[in-house]
Amino acid sequence: SPELLRNTPSRKDGIDELTENLLRVYGCELIQEAGILLRMNQTAMATGQIIFHRFYFRVSMKKCDVRAVAKAALFLASKVEEQPRRAQDILNVFHASAMHRRGLQPEPLLNGHMRTFELKKDLLDAENAILREVGFMIHAEHAHKFVLYYVRVLFRDCNFHSDLAQKAWNYANDSYRTLLCVQFRPNVLACAAIYLASRDLGISLPEASSGTPWWTLFDARQEDVLLVCTGVLSLYQLPKAKWINVHPEKKVAEKEESKGGAEGGAEEEKAGEKR
Repeated sequence: SPELLRNTPSRKDGIDELTENLLRVYGCELIQEAGILLRMNQTAMATGQIIFHRFYFRVSMKKCDVRAVAKAALFLASKVEEQPRRAQDILNVFHASAMHRRGLQPEPLLNGHMRTFELKKDLLDAENAILREVGFMIHAEHAHKFVLYYVRVLFRDCNFHSDLAQKAWNYANDSYRTLLCVQFRPNVLACAAIYLASRDLGISLPEASSGTPWWTLFDARQEDVLLVCTGVLSLYQLPKAKWINVHPEKKVAEKEESKGGAEGGAEEEKAGEKR
């Protein structure tokens, strides 16, 4: 609901809207990047992003660091979508990505090392925290399958527009970096993605025989489609997403972040304990 969107736990905790939105985008980008490196399909990454968003409707970002929650959300999503990945692999990929973003040479975490053992424990603690807070509401239907199906339906008498489908798929991916994916049904997200893609490519979309807009065929309303389009386009106007320290009293966290160390520093991994 609009009231819930305006009064998230983070907003009540003094985090402004822009900072919260940027941290949500940042967390979702971490999930997407790690999922690609782990060779997971888009369904698993999208599920992880939805879990991530839902969690922060229950818990403030001041209590649980977005980096730790992103890791746990992808780890949980890999099991939900039957693409399980080992905890060690999740940790290594997030660690390597963090080092790469800072221009440092990635070094794998040592299996059997005490630090790696602690990180695994923290990952499982964060996963349990997510399950407690979201009440096991971790299943979701995604827009991506609708995108491909709708394009085939709209152009069933013509050649399949693979370029339209690909660009619409990309827009659908971007919608999961925002709260749109928990505000609107996946069929609406798919229609908005196709609409944006068609505008970019200059492709005219057919109307129903009755003259009604094509999206009504897919049970979507014009106002909802346009709201999603506006939301996706506004994403591109935001500053580049990055980690923002919303714990100014946590000087250790800032020091570790400046060193570039691991999205894996102890201060960041204790998400399940900051309650």
